[in-house]
Amino acid sequence: MIKSLSVTNYRLFKHFEIDSLSNVNLIVGTNNSGKSSLLEAINLLTSDDVRTSLLSLLRERGEYALGTVTPPYERSVRSGFQVAHIFYGHSQEFGQVIHIASRNERHAKLDIAILAEKEGEIPEQDSLSSNRNHVDVGEKYIVFDYSESDGESNRVAMRLEGDVLISDQFYTILTVGAASPGGSRLLTTNYLGYDELAVLWDQITLTPKEDRVIDALRILEPDVERISFTSRQTSNSGILLRLANQEEPVPLGSMGDGMRRILAIAASLVGVGQGTLLVDEIDTGLYYAVLKDMWKLIFETAYKQNTQVFATTHSWDCVKAFQQALAEFRDASFGRLIRLDRDGDQINAVSYLADELSIAIEQDIEVR
Repeated sequence: MIKSLSVTNYRLFKHFEIDSLSNVNLIVGTNNSGKSSLLEAINLLTSDDVRTSLLSLLRERGEYALGTVTPPYERSVRSGFQVAHIFYGHSQEFGQVIHIASRNERHAKLDIAILAEKEGEIPEQDSLSSNRNHVDVGEKYIVFDYSESDGESNRVAMRLEGDVLISDQFYTILTVGAASPGGSRLLTTNYLGYDELAVLWDQITLTPKEDRVIDALRILEPDVERISFTSRQTSNSGILLRLANQEEPVPLGSMGDGMRRILAIAASLVGVGQGTLLVDEIDTGLYYAVLKDMWKLIFETAYKQNTQVFATTHSWDCVKAFQQALAEFRDASFGRLIRLDRDGDQINAVSYLADELSIAIEQDIEVR
């Protein structure tokens, strides 16, 4: 579990530090205060494959290079992405280094930099040009250096064409899916499609984890008994629910956006196991009355699995539901609320433990 985090030169963060993180962390703040950027930084640090994670983040934000086209699910297309925007100040100058580090059982750090190739300094594992017979001196790479305090280290690189990161479309499609247990998964506000949900479900079906997902769906629809995936591969018609007292299965798409959101959250949560789940705008598509039950399920599942959760919200209802669920949980230190305040170039974090959050809400103190 990450106990503290520092982020330097990543997107809005010139230099940012936060201490005393909990197992379940709800992050709030005004627009453009760095909430989503913080989730991204944690995702890069904790992911199974930082290259795949970066490509997914660039695609989610639509940071394509001019002139590149990326029709969905066309494996022959190569995508071009602008990488300058991941650096503070949108600067892609040599010498700029993104530094993300955590303190936990094993200190971990990730450095990301743009480097020019020099004789004798060929980066290791250039995943997108592994079939090339040579590397021209002077070529540019985005290089990822990951290391842990126990000595484990890894260096990978991706080649740039000019200032553009080129990705083969098939590479990113094939790597979409569930994170391995112990890794991390980031859920954005976009709904997961059939393929992603199916990959998640493959790791859950016919295991005790399936029961946890069914419990989550019952937060919105108490009559849910089973869930099934069919060969009709669309998010609206390919996922079916068995409801009590209904002879025919019901398509998930007919149940509303909230059901798909709860399914994605619950399946991702049980899928990462002892890893890290990150959810942007966690209450998207969910009615305020169900939020407390959602948080109770997240607390209980994270406790049993030893999962760390980071989520963001703009909703006061979501904050109150979080506080109420935490107040009833067996361990009041298991969750905390973190408010990000931006003052010019500086972003600071204000942390609220369970007792402090209860007092703030009772006194109607603005914590968002």
